[in-house]
Amino acid sequence: MPASHRIVIGSLVLLSLVVIDRSSAFAQSEPAATVKCSETPQAIHVTVHGKPVLTYNKAFQEPPESIDPIYRRSGYIHPLYTPNGHIVTGDFAPDHAHQHALFGAFVNTTFQGKHVDFWNQHKRTGNVSHHKVIEVHSGNDVGGFTVELIHEAFTTADPPTPVLKEQWDVQIHAISQPGFVVDIQSTITCIAESPLTINPYHYGGMAFRGSNQWVTAESEKAINEYLKAKEAGENVEEPAIEVARHQFLTSKGEGRFEGNGSHVKWVDLFGHVDGKPCGIAMLGHRENFRAPQAVRLHPSKPYFCFAPMVDGEFTLAPNDTYTNRYRYIAHDDAPDSEAIQQAWLEFTK
Repeated sequence: MPASHRIVIGSLVLLSLVVIDRSSAFAQSEPAATVKCSETPQAIHVTVHGKPVLTYNKAFQEPPESIDPIYRRSGYIHPLYTPNGHIVTGDFAPDHAHQHALFGAFVNTTFQGKHVDFWNQHKRTGNVSHHKVIEVHSGNDVGGFTVELIHEAFTTADPPTPVLKEQWDVQIHAISQPGFVVDIQSTITCIAESPLTINPYHYGGMAFRGSNQWVTAESEKAINEYLKAKEAGENVEEPAIEVARHQFLTSKGEGRFEGNGSHVKWVDLFGHVDGKPCGIAMLGHRENFRAPQAVRLHPSKPYFCFAPMVDGEFTLAPNDTYTNRYRYIAHDDAPDSEAIQQAWLEFTK
């Protein structure tokens, strides 16, 4: 080979090595995405600045041995953390094992002339489960994922009938004030050949079950005694949070009992986890169906949901879609109503 060719080839090799070296150095120095979403065969995990925010469960989560296996569930978010690392969601609570942290389902429906309950799994008439992952992405401002769930009716012995397809578009923001911020757009489509009628009922829809630490036998006893005294006409005060273990606050400034069934912009559920105050605010968008939607605030459990069926039935005909948007703020300390209201304005502007 002529000397001139060897010089050219040698120069090209040296240049290539320099480029590779610089590329490697750039890759090593390039910062990781602020919002990191990583997928495994079982779940999608999300962190912000390296702190855990949430896990979306693709795989079926099995209940403890003391709970009926019928309550196994996929297609929901748990755990959900505050910036200080406290878990505000609860799952497989012995009192209501069918309430799965951050989840959604209809309760009182009619399909092909039969009653179908997608919420109460022990009734064995319907269920909701994860179907597939559409997309997962990380980012410096927002990261997120899109997943698909299937609502099935057990109207025949086998197999179940797919009735609804639900898509969750989930976005996690790269902020931690006033807490971790998670947006979910739920788009439900009727994929059956027959319509589904959602009957009037006092709960159902997008729901939230709070920490299992927020309810005890003592807290339920105190709340039930308070209710009995109120019904008897006695002038008694609602149990303090130290006794009740959790409390509610709505955008109207209402608590658990006066807020139940009211139409509000947001709800905050809060208590103490591992001795530290924290909570979750759930904000409904102004363009949601029947907004501001009615809410169900449970009389003794750390659970609530936005429930538009409170205001009457509605029907999803084949190929009809039903879309709602919600923002969740997982926060430390007691709820800051001004900060939550400002977050609602920003969310819905």
